Amino acid sequence: MESKQTCQTCKHFYQHYVKVSEDYYFQCGSGHCVYPRSKLRYNDTKACQNYVPTETAGNAPPSDFTR
Repeated sequence: MESKQTCQTCKHFYQHYVKVSEDYYFQCGSGHCVYPRSKLRYNDTKACQNYVPTETAGNAPPSDFTR
């Protein structure tokens, strides 16, 4: 099964989180891309020409998880 090619499933995308309490983080709807330079991206943005799928693209944590 092939996943959608979005920023969230790209190797170059780093997810942003909000710290809600001492040990609870909430996944935001955005992050940043680090290739070829740092820039703000939203999770569902269509992937660009620099897209490289992550090895764990289908295994992302749920939208609200505890560390």
